[in-house]
Amino acid sequence: MWLVSCSKKDIECLFFNKIMYYEANKEQALQYQKLVGVCFEKEINSGHYWKTNWRDLEGIELLKKEKHDAKINERMKKAAFMARLKFAKCKSIPINQTPVEKEEKKKIRLTKFFDYIDVVESGG
Repeated sequence: MWLVSCSKKDIECLFFNKIMYYEANKEQALQYQKLVGVCFEKEINSGHYWKTNWRDLEGIELLKKEKHDAKINERMKKAAFMARLKFAKCKSIPINQTPVEKEEKKKIRLTKFFDYIDVVESGG
């Protein structure tokens, strides 16, 4: 990564003057030389702000995601509207939680039989 902080003149010098290496370090040296070649070709150095396509790709992906989310929201709204039309004639279920008088008047009687308690409801 330190190659990015090299100046343009340094990258040119590294590109035109190939490095010498021992046979044991051949793989690493060739990788280094390839990286120098990429930096020279793409003009990646400390004196040049190189433009990357990653920012463009991020923007495109963000727009795709927003468009997809908008489609989903539109479909949900349409489905809710169609459900309201389809079930408009259905009677709604009451959600009244007030107790019924008969249920309120029931007494709970506990009986003990063979060492366990049995709950018996009796109407009143």
